[in-house]
Amino acid sequence: MDINFDLIISGCNTRCRHCYVNGGPGRSIPLPDALRCIARLDELGAALPVPASFTMDNEPFNHPDIAAIIRAAASVKHIAHFHHGMTTGIALLRRPDKEAAVRAYLDCGYKDFGITLHGNPEHHDEIVRREGACEASVKAAEFLKSCGAELSVSLMMNRFFPEDAGWISRTLDQLRPDFIFFAVPNYTPHASMPEYEPYRASLADLQALSGRLELWGQKTSECLCNAEKSTPAAMAEQLEQGLSLQDLFAQKQEELYLSVHQNRLLYMGNTGAETACLGDLDTIDIAAAAGKISRAPGNRDYGAFYAPDLLPGQEELICALKRLPPDTLYGDPASVICRGLAELRIPTRILA
Repeated sequence: MDINFDLIISGCNTRCRHCYVNGGPGRSIPLPDALRCIARLDELGAALPVPASFTMDNEPFNHPDIAAIIRAAASVKHIAHFHHGMTTGIALLRRPDKEAAVRAYLDCGYKDFGITLHGNPEHHDEIVRREGACEASVKAAEFLKSCGAELSVSLMMNRFFPEDAGWISRTLDQLRPDFIFFAVPNYTPHASMPEYEPYRASLADLQALSGRLELWGQKTSECLCNAEKSTPAAMAEQLEQGLSLQDLFAQKQEELYLSVHQNRLLYMGNTGAETACLGDLDTIDIAAAAGKISRAPGNRDYGAFYAPDLLPGQEELICALKRLPPDTLYGDPASVICRGLAELRIPTRILA
């Protein structure tokens, strides 16, 4: 079992319509609390029977004391700090000490940073709901590279990509990233997720990019093959051919996600999709918490967020999937199931 704790350091400068960690404005965790949480996560890591990691979100560059926090994260002994390095760029560019903030990361061995592009500036800013966000991302990427960081660019596929492909290619040529990710946003059981539906790409949109994908560092055949499995039509066909919804949700998952909020409360589940509160990380009994976490099932594919006795019948779900646009892309098969359950208004066990 892989265990990861999401430590929310500060709020985000954007409110991306597909955000699976409920990004958006929020206060920064006080520095003493941040350092205490990191120390307690290290104690918790020592008490767990398997290796664990923690990630700092949503936008660490918003925290005025990020250099001290990064140094603390780099010094833990019993839990790994997983640095994903993704940034909107807005917070970084606003910092008067941006060179020192980036240098703190680099000095601690964290050299990988990334930005996400949702299309040209107009479309990107619309999806992330922040004017000037696209320009800030590109400028931040250039600044990070100038500091000696390695740069990745995540291309977040949406329906605008075929018309924005020229702009995307020119921007990639300008930035020359070390790595390019290509992703279709998953559908997850978050209250905000339906807002992204009008922006979802279709299989036809992806096929229209066939001549671009190799130039963007992707394997065309692999992208198309994965996408073809992640549409309502494909999932409905699998269910008709005997795939059991109950068996699908009963499958063992090998990833367990937890989150720590700015108020130090520790939850099972990703931010925005919490299923249980374990208490204040500052005061909880470490051994007892480690025991509960060790016994918890994985929750990567959100099966843990639906009560098995509330799942619909096979035919009911098939009918719901067939009501959706057949070639819409949902990231992975589990996301298609979540979309079908949302169509049927199946309740989740996520905390309010």
